[in-house]
Amino acid sequence: MSRPAGLKGIAASIGVAVGQARVIGKEHRRRPHRQIEQAAVSVELARFAKAVSSSRAEIESAKQELTQKHGPTYAPILDVYLLMHGDALLIDAISNAIREERVNAEWAVSEVAERLKKPLLEDTSSYFQERASDIDHVKEHLLRHLSGEQRHESPVDGPTVVIARDLTPADAVHVLAPPTVGLVTELGAGSSHTAILARTFGVPAVVGLGPLPEIEDGDLVLVDGFSGEVTLGASPRERRAAERRRDRFAAFLRAERSTSAVTPDGVSISVTANIELSTEVEAALENAAEGIGLYRTEFMCLDRREPPSEEEQLELYRGVIRAMAPKRVVFRTFDWRGDKRLRADHLGERENAWLKTQIKAVLRASEEGPVSLMFPMVATLAQFREARALVEECRATLLDESARLAALPVGMMVEVPSAALLANRFAELADFFAVGTNDLAHHTLAIDRHDGRSAAGPLDPAVLALLERAITAARDAGIPCSMCGDMAADPVSLGLALGLGYRQVSVPVSVLPLARAVIRNIDLEAAAEVAREALECVSAHAVRQLLLERLGPSLGALWKDQGLV
Repeated sequence: MSRPAGLKGIAASIGVAVGQARVIGKEHRRRPHRQIEQAAVSVELARFAKAVSSSRAEIESAKQELTQKHGPTYAPILDVYLLMHGDALLIDAISNAIREERVNAEWAVSEVAERLKKPLLEDTSSYFQERASDIDHVKEHLLRHLSGEQRHESPVDGPTVVIARDLTPADAVHVLAPPTVGLVTELGAGSSHTAILARTFGVPAVVGLGPLPEIEDGDLVLVDGFSGEVTLGASPRERRAAERRRDRFAAFLRAERSTSAVTPDGVSISVTANIELSTEVEAALENAAEGIGLYRTEFMCLDRREPPSEEEQLELYRGVIRAMAPKRVVFRTFDWRGDKRLRADHLGERENAWLKTQIKAVLRASEEGPVSLMFPMVATLAQFREARALVEECRATLLDESARLAALPVGMMVEVPSAALLANRFAELADFFAVGTNDLAHHTLAIDRHDGRSAAGPLDPAVLALLERAITAARDAGIPCSMCGDMAADPVSLGLALGLGYRQVSVPVSVLPLARAVIRNIDLEAAAEVAREALECVSAHAVRQLLLERLGPSLGALWKDQGLV
């Protein structure tokens, strides 16, 4: 790298890393297209079968390594890829392409993978986008074994920052171990499997940067996992500043593992965790989460054509509830559609059966400890009434009397304007609210979820007015109301959420220590005054500046250490 460069991506794993670049996959893997004779079909099929076997063995090895380092908790992440190695939609389709189209194995792998990815990539849902990435990852493994390519050891001595176009979870297990201290990828999302593993290994990561400039092995790289910034060719002064921030944050994490979340004026704030996989429960407990405020159940359906059976779901739910007991777990019903409207009145016969299966599994699992169920994207009173009726219908079909009588609070996500506008009416029907600030901002401001402008959305005065309406309605009705969107996870805006009246927040596992530290520095009376002024601002930018000006002094070095001001 000849000159300094600053890049911006998605902050996927918090922390600061300073190290030399280790560039992976720099060479472009060719996928030659060859028509083959009928006599050569058996040869290509044999090559492909061997590649599948070798790829499976590689992932099995990575799973064993992950289990040895972190116990069995995170190993199921790799089970997804092992299952795909036996999936007829992928493996049989590739074999059929070789046989029927008479093409070489490399071309068949690439073409079938692209065909399967196409409908997923056309959907705007991040869930489907990530499933397309899973197919890509398996494709890369298969092509690597077809080419005979070997994994190369790091050419760099000392702390390294891995630079890659993308990184499969199996590769991540190997390369995120020491001496790797940071990860930078062109592709990826904060909720991808690779991002989850980066957080598991405690490796600061920035993903989704897009095309990177030319980077050579050994180049100095600074990774800011708070702001999503990557600096190439940093000056000695910048490097020293980053190293100081890195060391301070490491000390901060050690001190914050089991601290409380009590404001200076003595008010206790509940801080729970948002998780997507049962593998994250252990980390939530290690980081002293007061419960699971949002369990995104659709992630158990990874690369499956339909959800797990009732018994499979029951086993998973029981395991999560037992692990967290006596702390509460809030399961959100399946929420995977492109428009995310998995509502009782919009369901086809098959989807309705899936939802009933899930509800019955949660009811049966509720015997293991405190558990709640909530529905996403509720927009009308009729929809929520029907959702509650569906729960009672499922309850009536259970043979186990204790499950039929189990107390199961039923709540709803407040993430569309209509739900917030009628929050006082919904509060008469719901046992609790969970406010999703991301979707609420996107729908209120008519901003696409993939639009970069959406980062400022929750701080827009229009969104703040709806947030205030929701918490006020919940408080007047005497029902719990948590905030589980990115606003609660952002140290700058968390103080504003408290000022609006929120006393329960749910954040990603990695953010738990930081959220508690912010809460301990926020005076609620001062935050309430700032919230009143924020509602009178004209833009999200003005709100953010107000927060920095008025609440910044209370947090002082905490914000500066995280690079937020």
